[in-house]
Amino acid sequence: MWHLNANFPADHIFLMFKNFSTLLALRYLNPVRTHVSVITLISLAGVALGVMVLIVVLSVMDGFEDLIKSRVLGREPHIVLAREAQLIDPATGEKEWRDQVAKLEKDKSVTNVYPLVQEYVFVKYNNQYIQSGVKGMDTSDQKTVDEFLELIKPGKGDGDMGAGYVATISSVFAEQSGLRVGDEIEILSTRNIQQLQPIMDQKDYVPLVDQKGAEIDKIIASISKNMTAYEEKEAMLNPLLVVVKNELESWNELEIRTVERGMIEELLTLLTTEDYEDDENGKNFFEKGTRQEVIDKYNELKTLNVYKADSEAISEVALPKDVKIVAEYQTDIYAPGPQMIVPLSLAQEISGVNDTGLVTQIAVHTEDPYLAKQELERLLEEGVIDGSWYTSTWMQMHEKQFSLISSQKSMMIVALSFIILIAVFSIGAVMFTITYQKKKEIGVMKALGATPAQITKVFTLQGVIVGLFGALIGWGLSWIVLENLNIIQDGLAGLGFNPFDKSFYGVDSMPYITNPFEIMLVLVGAFILCTFAALVPAFIASRADAAKSLRSM
Repeated sequence: MWHLNANFPADHIFLMFKNFSTLLALRYLNPVRTHVSVITLISLAGVALGVMVLIVVLSVMDGFEDLIKSRVLGREPHIVLAREAQLIDPATGEKEWRDQVAKLEKDKSVTNVYPLVQEYVFVKYNNQYIQSGVKGMDTSDQKTVDEFLELIKPGKGDGDMGAGYVATISSVFAEQSGLRVGDEIEILSTRNIQQLQPIMDQKDYVPLVDQKGAEIDKIIASISKNMTAYEEKEAMLNPLLVVVKNELESWNELEIRTVERGMIEELLTLLTTEDYEDDENGKNFFEKGTRQEVIDKYNELKTLNVYKADSEAISEVALPKDVKIVAEYQTDIYAPGPQMIVPLSLAQEISGVNDTGLVTQIAVHTEDPYLAKQELERLLEEGVIDGSWYTSTWMQMHEKQFSLISSQKSMMIVALSFIILIAVFSIGAVMFTITYQKKKEIGVMKALGATPAQITKVFTLQGVIVGLFGALIGWGLSWIVLENLNIIQDGLAGLGFNPFDKSFYGVDSMPYITNPFEIMLVLVGAFILCTFAALVPAFIASRADAAKSLRSM
């Protein structure tokens, strides 16, 4: 306890409190003197631990996010142009996409452009069918191939797909399906299944000859009798022709097979002419040989084996492709990617556009993939991309995966922040206890002329010191942990606890990225919270009545 002299100058006392407020704060934090100081030390450790854990978790989550984005960018285009297959004109479709590719190749920000085909298929393996997605890759583009080869897992094939009936599968799909490099599979397109459905729906229809056999014979007889030679042509009276055509059109309303409906349309075409007499009962003129051609088509309809036609249609539509798996590329649950990647020619064949040269998508790579959205907006505004294409960026296509990572990161921040908050509450409780125990000293200081602001400063500095050193120690500990992540991970795995299995995530070492902004945010946040926790009880203590505080001395 100080020995005071009544003649001691008041201004010297003021300077004493002004210059030694920090020393007083440190004296109250001395862990040797009281149990309260031990609790303060524990609070400092809590702040340091919370800061360390937050920085480590944020850095690891940033590392995983960067890893996933790099994997996505290694196999996905930055911008995709797409359009629906049924809206493409077969006559001009190939020219349209090739012209679009040529326009994009001329743009300075575009580094690579290639056609893209994606399809859903059924994979037959060991007498089991597995649904899968297939993506066609332009194997003639060496840059695309080189980027893809970087994703091939060591010891899981060479990834040389060429242009044959081969495929590369994702590691996630391999784990789920049991497929391995070297396996031979059969691929059946779901598009073929959709085309097959109408045939299956018609399998119970009664053949047209069984429904209208007698009418067919009558029409054959009518055509033979009434379509006669006339000069250099053949002619038939209009009323008789109308009866025949009306009969044919009524058959279209029946439940008949597609092949029969097609033959009816051919007959209607044969019996339609623009060379006729302008008279209701006049003649209709046809090219020579039409009569026999119509009779032959009716006879073909009459003798048609619908069951054989169904079988041929099924075999043509649903013919599977024999494919060999030549490699496995690395993916993870956050960005599983295409389950199977095949050469573009095979993807076109599976999707049924190989004969026309059509593609439903165009892949675009830009100089900076993280500016893909801005580049897409520019390409649309400048008219480089035709308005008939639907467009999307790689970030939009994988928005769910990235939002999942972001939400997990946010949840981790909220959960782990409670460590710091507990330490902050401890500091607040300690400061309330200290100010209560030191109320006599506070009364003495106020009696000697200390202002409320100076007293507030003395006790607030304790929180400042705890916050500052806790944040700095936590930062240092986080650096040590991040530098030794593999050792820590191997140690936990040895104890039977491995939350980041290397085989599951497909990485040899746990990735992390230290973000200076996030680290500064954690440090400043911890410091401010600790300071505020000490400020409130210090402010209350500074407003205490000095006379009441000294009365019990």
